[in-house]
Amino acid sequence: MRRLAFLRESLCLCASMKFKPPFHEKVLEIALVITNESSTKDYWEAHNQLRTICETHENTILDHPFQWETLADFTKNNDERMSAYLKAIQLAKEQTQQEYIASIAKELAELYLEQNDISQALAYSKLSKNALTHFEDTELLKEVEDIEKRIFRIRT
Repeated sequence: MRRLAFLRESLCLCASMKFKPPFHEKVLEIALVITNESSTKDYWEAHNQLRTICETHENTILDHPFQWETLADFTKNNDERMSAYLKAIQLAKEQTQQEYIASIAKELAELYLEQNDISQALAYSKLSKNALTHFEDTELLKEVEDIEKRIFRIRT
């Protein structure tokens, strides 16, 4: 379910952008393979292709939060997922890309909440909400507010 939501978000996000990130089509093609693949071997081949794109572009002009967020969305290991999201959010902040900041910060809030790191979960949910003041995405805002409700239930 999360993977299908990712594809929907990616298509909507990139449609609203003035230009598409480097290798956008290739990354989406790989994401579709991962989403639709029932074979473990094919899944990991596609995942490794995506990782290669990210690592090849890392610290170059082609480095983009979209690639890292996509990698994180399709990474099963929570530590590796966290690492990819943190790279993505750093790039999004450096490039002041509010749509990516909002989306990635929401995912980080969710991950930190799963780890019971309430202060980090709250910090990233606030970052996401702040980024959401720069554009309209009612569905993402609802998801962030749901995370915050869960945080406040834990805190009380």
